[in-house]
Amino acid sequence: MISLEESYRHCQEVTASHYENFPVASLLMPARTRPAIAALYAFARAADDMSDEIPDTKTSLSLLAGWRELLQRAQKGPVDHPVFRALADTIRRFDLPVLWLDHLIQAFERDRTVVRHENLEDLIFYSTLSANPVGRLLLWINGYRDECLFAMSDAICTALQLANFWQDISVDREKGRLYVPLSELRAAGLDEESLFSSPDNPDLSRRQQILKDRLFAYTAGLFSTGVPLPRAVGGRIGLELALVLRGGVTILEKGQAPGRPVTRRPVLTRGTWLASLLRPVTRDRLEAPLSRLTVPDEARELYGQGRAVYQEKAERGGSGSS
Repeated sequence: MISLEESYRHCQEVTASHYENFPVASLLMPARTRPAIAALYAFARAADDMSDEIPDTKTSLSLLAGWRELLQRAQKGPVDHPVFRALADTIRRFDLPVLWLDHLIQAFERDRTVVRHENLEDLIFYSTLSANPVGRLLLWINGYRDECLFAMSDAICTALQLANFWQDISVDREKGRLYVPLSELRAAGLDEESLFSSPDNPDLSRRQQILKDRLFAYTAGLFSTGVPLPRAVGGRIGLELALVLRGGVTILEKGQAPGRPVTRRPVLTRGTWLASLLRPVTRDRLEAPLSRLTVPDEARELYGQGRAVYQEKAERGGSGSS
């Protein structure tokens, strides 16, 4: 059987080899938790590839079912697989809720079977499977069990998921998927064809802007609910969360640039992350990026709707750590 040390090293190599818009297991995290976070990332990364990189849906779903079987085996003891050998150890050491890991698999399965979404509520449900478990696992591994903190984390993770959808509209189209809710297209006077049309005339440009304003306002409302989380947990994890929060808001800010079509992908460079990292972390600094986002009066209702999704649970309070 592959050794535990080799397994963790494999997971860390997988993590290091994939740069995305949001940092994973960065040096900000406590050293004792970085291997565990790498194991979680390697687990999710492989499942994501099974969903995204396999052309045939039947084969993709079969591979994901096999991944779930390995996860179930990992709950009982070591598995002779570089990811699950490390993951089994992580599950045992941190007493992880394995259901949250299965939720990630469910999300990847859903990607292969549900390729259109009627409304924003559908995306909220999707995010409870695809994104929210990640933030909850991060808090859990660092000793937090408070439902108030989980709700703030859910708000940030859901917002990150939506921001990722809005920046990847054209990329997802190539996979046959559309995450822009059909109800939001109708509200802006658009359909799928006009969404991807070049805004050559003022009327089409105006309608695409309405759509962007609505989507971004809802997402900004979600982010606003999560703003207190970095300060609430403090320490290195608070710094990591602050950086992730800033990055997600910056994606919206870049996408909101005048004249940028909603289907054009904004990207954060490593320099952007470094600049965010070097700025002092205070509540004012966290809220500043949100204040730079313009929420037109016509989209204020959407901002409020986004803020309300997790706000009640986030405001109940609690002790924080276990």
